[in-house]
Amino acid sequence: MPYSLSKKLIISAAATLVVIALVVSAGLAAVFQWGPELLLKREMLRHVDKIQERMRFDASGKLSGVDLNSKMQLLYEALKEDSIYRILDDKGAVLTASDGATIPLFAKGTRFDPKTAADSSLVLRRSGLTLYVFTQAVSFNDKTYYIQVARSERMHQAIIGSDSATFMMASGVAVIIAILVFTCVVWGTFNRALRPLRVASDAASRIEFNSLDSRLSTMDVPKELVPLIDAFNKALDRLELGYRLQQEFLATVAHELKTPLALIRGQIELDGTADRQLLLKDVDRMARQVHQLLHLAEVSDRKNFTFEKVDAGEVVVSAVEHLGRLADRLNVSVVLNSPVQKIPLMADSGALFVLVKNLLENAIHHSPAGSSAIVTVTAGHIAVRDHGEGVAADNVPLLFKRFWRGANRRDEGAGLGLSICKEISLVHGWRLVVMRDQRPGAEFIVVFS
Repeated sequence: MPYSLSKKLIISAAATLVVIALVVSAGLAAVFQWGPELLLKREMLRHVDKIQERMRFDASGKLSGVDLNSKMQLLYEALKEDSIYRILDDKGAVLTASDGATIPLFAKGTRFDPKTAADSSLVLRRSGLTLYVFTQAVSFNDKTYYIQVARSERMHQAIIGSDSATFMMASGVAVIIAILVFTCVVWGTFNRALRPLRVASDAASRIEFNSLDSRLSTMDVPKELVPLIDAFNKALDRLELGYRLQQEFLATVAHELKTPLALIRGQIELDGTADRQLLLKDVDRMARQVHQLLHLAEVSDRKNFTFEKVDAGEVVVSAVEHLGRLADRLNVSVVLNSPVQKIPLMADSGALFVLVKNLLENAIHHSPAGSSAIVTVTAGHIAVRDHGEGVAADNVPLLFKRFWRGANRRDEGAGLGLSICKEISLVHGWRLVVMRDQRPGAEFIVVFS
């Protein structure tokens, strides 16, 4: 059952987007779950920087206080036990504190040492709460100060839990919205991109046998589809050529058969005065033409060929023997140059026989009485040479055209023999060439490849 390319691409893209969103969400959730200390330290560092920016000094250079914004001021006033900051001088004395304390934050059983406390963190218990404390040294006017920021564990857990839940919910909503928007955009884009293909498909469906000259336009077609359109147009070129050749062939056949039929009819209407031998000659010629037409139709279809390993020399000998009586009647001797050993060749035996027979028959008819036709067989080619008047340069393009007859031919054939040879050579992948530089005569060579 055909599948929808657009639906398949949209589903694949949407699934990829969902996977990416889930991976990102899982990563951030892991940070919230297993990286609280890192998040806490980053948050406390952020508060240290803001407190440092808000430190105010009087004219004498003494610290007069901290000018916090309303949000931070509310935080430190409303949650005095959970959120604390203190600013110390270089000896560890408290200069100002959010909770009004006069001593620095340090672990029980120890004393505050400014030299070791700078840029350090500790965990301590106070009033039943676990506090995370971070101390950082800052400098103003060549004086060193220490800013301590503390957060309770319960406050941190509450923030993390709230942020995590909010983030997961927001992420879920964002993913759903993103998928919907992405699907709509891709669907619209894909439909717009496929519109030229639908136009081309409609145009192709309107092409019939009487409009084979029509071609599909590549204008506004995506470049990825241009090769497909070009291939279709080339197929139409071949189809149009084949149809035209077929029409020409039928017209030529009708013309070729019309003349002898008219002659036969005229002789029959002579009330018994017709020449019986002349009638038989006309009938034989028509039968020969029909026979060659059947041969041409057969060799034009590759399915009629059966390829197998044959002995080319043996097939050539059979063709020579088959035309022995014709050669004797026309007083033309046939000379066969063939090696003693077998010449294996992958070919259709019957088609190869017809090919050699037609070439040799053509050579016999073009050779004058008392001369010879020479057949040469090698592992690479078969050559047939006559001793006639040769092929004029103007006639070379016409040699393999259907129903064309040479001016010097002594029989009344249909002019299909060389056309049949050409078709057989093409199906086998061989080359059929004519050599005009032979004096006298011409030489046809079938080159195996």
